[in-house]
Amino acid sequence: MKHERTKTIVDEIRYWKQNHLLPDEYCNFLLALYTQGESQENDESANGFQSLAFYMFMGLNAFLLPLSFLVIYFTEMGIIMQTVVLSSFVIGVWIHIRWLQYKKSEWLFVPLINGALILLLLTVHLDQNMIGSGLSFYITLTFNLVLWIFFGWLWKVKTLFYTGVIGFIFLIIYIVS
Repeated sequence: MKHERTKTIVDEIRYWKQNHLLPDEYCNFLLALYTQGESQENDESANGFQSLAFYMFMGLNAFLLPLSFLVIYFTEMGIIMQTVVLSSFVIGVWIHIRWLQYKKSEWLFVPLINGALILLLLTVHLDQNMIGSGLSFYITLTFNLVLWIFFGWLWKVKTLFYTGVIGFIFLIIYIVS
């Protein structure tokens, strides 16, 4: 009976730690108290694996933007294949964004900005190859900047929000002049 009770308490403390209901220091202390220091090694190895996965995802994410330029400007792929590859990049970045939101990471802005730039590159490339007029380019650029402002506001990513606002201001100045 005592072992089941202790296991329930330890599971509850781990839940608190995972969902940031208590500071990590308090949770670590309580876990050490209730497990008598036995499970700390398992937690550290799990955190090491999680940080390795985090760095792998971030590295892959940072590699996608230069790879997008490579796909568009330095390959002989057709427009449909380029669209499929770049769309898969955007979907991959979107999955990474959702994962970071689930983990409540403070690094959400990195894949969000990277995804926004890849989406901008994709839409401008499609616009230039499909339509090619100056007006459609400005509409595409305006659409992307509005998306940046919206998602920056929605997910409270100031970098993306202010970049969209500044880009929108520069676009208006360029069109007016």
